[in-house]
Amino acid sequence: MRLRTKIAIFLVAVFLTFVGFNLIAFSPAVDLLRLGKEAGNEIIANVLAKEEPITKHSGSS
Repeated sequence: MRLRTKIAIFLVAVFLTFVGFNLIAFSPAVDLLRLGKEAGNEIIANVLAKEEPITKHSGSS
C-alpha cells in the first residue's frame, strides 16, 4: 500500500474511534466519571490530611 492510503485509513480509524466514544459515553456517563474523580481526589486529600508530619531526629538517642 502507498503511504497516502495508510494515512487515510489511519485518519478514518481515528475519526471512527472518537465518534464511537461519543456515542457510547453519553452525557450522564461522563458526569459519573467526573464525580468519581472528584470523590477520589477528596479521599486522597483526607488521607493526606490525617497523616502526621515526618520529623527528623538529629543526634544520637
